[in-house]
Amino acid sequence: MPISPPIPPQSIWTVADLEQLPADGNRYEILFGELLVTPMPVLWHQRVAARLTAMIGRWCEANPGWEFFAPGGVFISETSWLEPDVAVYSVPGGKQASHWRELHAPALVIEILSPSTRNTDRHRKRPAYIAHGVAQVWLVDIDAKSLERWTRNQSFRSCTTQALHGRQVTRHHSSRSTLPRCSTECCRARATSPSLTGDLR
Repeated sequence: MPISPPIPPQSIWTVADLEQLPADGNRYEILFGELLVTPMPVLWHQRVAARLTAMIGRWCEANPGWEFFAPGGVFISETSWLEPDVAVYSVPGGKQASHWRELHAPALVIEILSPSTRNTDRHRKRPAYIAHGVAQVWLVDIDAKSLERWTRNQSFRSCTTQALHGRQVTRHHSSRSTLPRCSTECCRARATSPSLTGDLR
């Protein structure tokens, strides 16, 4: 992999600045003008992302009016652009957007927690998603084999942490959100057989 030149420091980053950065395998995001740099994910992270992508893809195919991207893109403002591991969007009237800026807030974003991103994903990006109008935020914790589900209607998790290993998945009562059926399906062990996380290490 070619070595990218050092990124020059600056006080406020914008989406225009972000578009000038090299495609070097890192994930570049900005949040309130601050540049966030995430290195290329490790293999276990990518395996979980692939399983989630396949599962969400099947749901979108079975339910017209939805589309997903992995990684997704969430344009909040000229100084805030985030890339969740997976994002699901509604497609009103079947009319697909031609640019990220045209997309409404996603109905669902999923972040797979890594040691280097755990604090940012949970304490900085999650509140930003919710404030932007994202209906549901899922935080997948591989070490704990669990999923945290957050909604814009509550300040705390709307359900207890759900085990994602094997067939032990805690049922939850989903509120009437924009993605109730998808939420329920993705929390079932059957949909992730043999398991969502599996033996990834």
